[in-house]
Amino acid sequence: MATGGGISRAGRNTRPTMPVAATDVAHPAPPQELTEEEAAIWQGIVTRMPPDYFAPPTWPMLVNLCRHIRLSHWFARQLRELEQQLPQANNEQRTQSLRDIMALSRAQSDASRTIAMLATRLRLTCLYDSSSINKARRAFLTERPWDIPNDDGELPPQ
Repeated sequence: MATGGGISRAGRNTRPTMPVAATDVAHPAPPQELTEEEAAIWQGIVTRMPPDYFAPPTWPMLVNLCRHIRLSHWFARQLRELEQQLPQANNEQRTQSLRDIMALSRAQSDASRTIAMLATRLRLTCLYDSSSINKARRAFLTERPWDIPNDDGELPPQ
């Protein structure tokens, strides 16, 4: 029973949307503090969303997201270069290259976790879709992972 006002029980309250031509809001421009590559990442993220999606209080998180994405790309380039040098390296160089690869892999992993966290906080990712969860549940109930099929693909009789 609704008591009037407040949050609806059916989900998020949505505000009425105006046609894009009727709004005077533009996509936020990248801040001056971003490099050229980071600004391109900013534009790629911002232009995919409605013009008023990112409020000014979220811009510092968006700046950090762009920086971490750029760093992740840089780590990937460095890893590729080290992997190409690995076959020609002697034992000492190989050992050092492997250490550098492991350090870069850890740094890229940290950047990936930060990217995922920031993208989630900025609501750029889907945390879950109830229809996909229900499909997974149904699939799990019909196909039990512990049943091993025979060579012909059939399950043993129960």
